[in-house]
Amino acid sequence: MRKHNSLNDQTYIFIDSIKGSIVLSPLLPTIERKNIWNENDEKEISVFKKFLTVVLYSPKNQGTVWTSERIYFVKLFKPYNWIVGGTSSQNLKEYIKECFKKHIKEHSSFNLFVVDLNDNKKDTVLSTNFLPRLKQVDKEKLRKGIFFNDKDRIYYVRLFPQWNLVVGSYVKKIDITKEIISLKEELLRKIKKGVLFAILVLLIILTISMVVILFLLKKLNFSLEEVLKKNRLLQRARRTLIIKVYKDELTKLSNRRKLEEDIRKIDPSKKVYFALINIRNFKELNELFGLTKGDEILSLFAKNLKKIVKKESKETNVYRIRGDRFGVLTCSKSLSDEFFIGFIKNLIKSLEEETFEIEGLKFKLDVTAGISTNKDNLIIKAEIAEQEAKKRNMNLYVFDKELQKIYQDLHKNIIVASKLKEAIKNDRIVPFFQPIVNLKTGEVEKYEVLMRVFDEEGKLLSPNEFLPIAKKTGIYLKLSKRLMEKALEIAKKRNIKISMNISSEDLASTEMKNWLLERVKNSGIAANICFEIVETEAFNSLEILKEFYSKIKELNAELSIDDFGSGYSNFEYISTIKPDYIKIDGSLIKKIPDSKEVEILTKHIVLFCKELNIKTIAEFVSSEEILRKVEELGIDYGQGFYLGKPTQLD
Repeated sequence: MRKHNSLNDQTYIFIDSIKGSIVLSPLLPTIERKNIWNENDEKEISVFKKFLTVVLYSPKNQGTVWTSERIYFVKLFKPYNWIVGGTSSQNLKEYIKECFKKHIKEHSSFNLFVVDLNDNKKDTVLSTNFLPRLKQVDKEKLRKGIFFNDKDRIYYVRLFPQWNLVVGSYVKKIDITKEIISLKEELLRKIKKGVLFAILVLLIILTISMVVILFLLKKLNFSLEEVLKKNRLLQRARRTLIIKVYKDELTKLSNRRKLEEDIRKIDPSKKVYFALINIRNFKELNELFGLTKGDEILSLFAKNLKKIVKKESKETNVYRIRGDRFGVLTCSKSLSDEFFIGFIKNLIKSLEEETFEIEGLKFKLDVTAGISTNKDNLIIKAEIAEQEAKKRNMNLYVFDKELQKIYQDLHKNIIVASKLKEAIKNDRIVPFFQPIVNLKTGEVEKYEVLMRVFDEEGKLLSPNEFLPIAKKTGIYLKLSKRLMEKALEIAKKRNIKISMNISSEDLASTEMKNWLLERVKNSGIAANICFEIVETEAFNSLEILKEFYSKIKELNAELSIDDFGSGYSNFEYISTIKPDYIKIDGSLIKKIPDSKEVEILTKHIVLFCKELNIKTIAEFVSSEEILRKVEELGIDYGQGFYLGKPTQLD
């Protein structure tokens, strides 16, 4: 280790014991084996104690760098409790500084220079006024690096404060000028070449563009021809479509859609006249000759109708509405009601005089018409008038105030039907329950299920209002299903007996009957269910009723004939069916207090039922007086507002 050195013998290794004695000191061999524990340097600092502190607290004993005038590296060597270190024999900073200056001077060809601010010697490389100007610059700016001009040079300099050295470079202004001129000449040469190349590229692009434009023009011309061709085809298709949309395919007359379009376009200042023409006996002819010959009759009739109408009035249009119904429309500011009615009468007469021959059989047509003169709902009102003409066995009927009520009822029916559909969709069908009281015990024995429907505002619709409409429009079965579903759920939940109304529509539908029987069977409460059917409906479909009754009896359910006494009151049928209950109609019950004859009739109904072991129920028990009377007559059960109003149970 004594012989180990580097940097031209500027560094060496030393060893000290942690107890203060010098083991190895190549720089000062005379102090070896001496103890320097209490010795201080020129700054009165115990170097040994400092080493010891640094070494003992070195993280993981990795060694520590310590810097003062010299640079030390010290580390504890535990096997011998030695402090092993390395340092320089002189101020290492000065040595590195001198090396750096020497290196810069060796590369002076790059116009590099170094100035030692501690050295007053002048450098001939620099101008005479360089150092004075340099010393005037703020040292903080100089540390970051600055540019400045001299009379013939441009300098860039930077201060390294740790060595107090200024390192810089310069360039002569004349050299910059020469370089600029050289670059300018080279740039001009490149620009000339670039311009020639650009012109050549431009010519190529223009040539290609012309070829492409000519090709595109040719394609455009071809496309325009195709567009014109397709436009002609489109116009032809449009005309064909209009014919199909507005023309009846069989008769070639304008159709109902065209009629509605023409009505919308009528000048409001003109009065409108419309007649719906119908072949009254066409159904029989169609059944006699078949559909093909029936179409032939319609075509001949349409041709004849148009011929007669156009002969009388060029402004009057003829349409085929549907089936065997045709329309005649005219509008005028001067035409009178009497003239148009007379025109239609003559038209009917001419049509009925025409003789048709099919398969050797000659016949004439029976024609009827309905007239409307109100633009609003013109077609519907004409149809109502035409139906009225058929009812009255007339050739012609004009829509009047009497038919206005029919139209209003029809309009009302549409509104109610719409409300019913909305109620089904939003589940606003609600079962109400009216108690049926045992007149002997005074206890509620069961409940009749009554249908109630709420509209979107939460108001109840009257059953008398919506039930007939529901049956006409085919909504009734949906209403009936939903009501029965809910009633069965409530009856099972509350363990009560219920009586549900069924109609002839329910019995006529095989799907409805099967659904109902399946529901009752699966409910598990068949013994608590009684089905009520109105007397007039029951005896219209006796065989169907007998079949249904036998099936519900198999399930242990019961049957009741409702409103008995209001219709046929066929006792023979009652004895055949033998229902479980007879409900005596309210029209009889409410008259008992005031009519002896009604009382006697009711008494005989009760006696007849008792003989057949059929229980009786009195409807419309609305007062104490009626209650006493029905009790005296021996009626088994009572139902009415006096005994209990219909209400919701769930």
